Amino acid sequence: MSRILIENSRVWQEDGFARGQTLVLQDGRIAGLKPPAELERQPADRRIDGRGRYALPGFIDLHLHGSMGFDVMGGSPASLQGLCDFLIQGGLTSFLATTMTDSAERIKAALRVLTTFAERPGTPFLGVHIEGPYLNSAYRGSQSELHLREPKREEYMPWLSTGLIKMITMAPEIAGGASLMRDALAQGATVSIGHSGADYDAAARYFAAGARQVTHTFNGMPGIHHRQPGLFVAALENPDVTFQIIPDGIHVHPAVVRMLARLAGVERVVVITDAMLATGLGDGQYTMGDAVVTVKNGQARSPAGDLAGSTLTMEGALRNIMRFCDLSLAEALPMLTRVPARSIGMYPQKGSLQAGADADVVIWDEVLGTQATFIAGELVYQAKGQCAAAIADA
Repeated sequence: MSRILIENSRVWQEDGFARGQTLVLQDGRIAGLKPPAELERQPADRRIDGRGRYALPGFIDLHLHGSMGFDVMGGSPASLQGLCDFLIQGGLTSFLATTMTDSAERIKAALRVLTTFAERPGTPFLGVHIEGPYLNSAYRGSQSELHLREPKREEYMPWLSTGLIKMITMAPEIAGGASLMRDALAQGATVSIGHSGADYDAAARYFAAGARQVTHTFNGMPGIHHRQPGLFVAALENPDVTFQIIPDGIHVHPAVVRMLARLAGVERVVVITDAMLATGLGDGQYTMGDAVVTVKNGQARSPAGDLAGSTLTMEGALRNIMRFCDLSLAEALPMLTRVPARSIGMYPQKGSLQAGADADVVIWDEVLGTQATFIAGELVYQAKGQCAAAIADA
């Protein structure tokens, strides 16, 4: 049995922060809050002094391609571990490894490695997000036109049957899209509409049929016209639909991010990074699939000038969404925790510090960022130096 006490911190409790209480982690799960006096003489494997910082549910990224030179499409177990080691330093405790439009062989190879990697304990790997190859070529962005194709059951059913696919981004208006959507939903995957030219009426039908998310909202989709309201308005009118947003100030203007949060409400907005392998490495030239991507001033672009993912981290995304939308930490946090978890059917197991939830916890400082990260009650990262949370064996 394992018992960890997080003391002297401001603990997230769904709508605000509890002070003067100790967060108890028991055998990999949240056991609840207890008064410190009640725990003084009780045994514990570790006592953590949070030093007045925040104890938060770990951040969740549903759309992430890579970071630090690692890409989920070209991964090995060692490179995926390297990716995870970087992500946990920024407080990420769950992410969907996001594939991209590529050949059937490369996607199959990536899924084979990810299936093996899923058996490793103590990593933030939660599952797979298939983005492409079933996209509308007119809205493909930096996705490879060479590998775009219509969905065929003999290709995608083996992917879905792995049990790893938590989400699929698709353009349901392409031939075979309706069948793919039905099959994905039947396998328990969340269907997100993206890289799609669906008009208002068609999009409304797809959402009524079970699509529940919009991929990187405003990117890879038609804009709003007063006589052609389009995909965004159809999604806005369906209260069951959530919106991914990349708050890097590049993909979407801060004023439009603010508009989305006000129109949809924070309980329908999912903050994502869409991070690519250059994240954490700086400017330069990188490869993504068959393409060469240039990163300059933090912007990743294809040779044609299209944005090719981002170099955003979740900590940067949190700070940006707070600044763009004039939100407090308590107001912004759900967009990185319970909303993404709920959107893929994993709340409150993930994205929560409720009793019984997975003990995925981040000790976070507004200035210094992540000081410690726990996954399933295991300490997987601790910042160095005097400013880190004080962690000691009891």
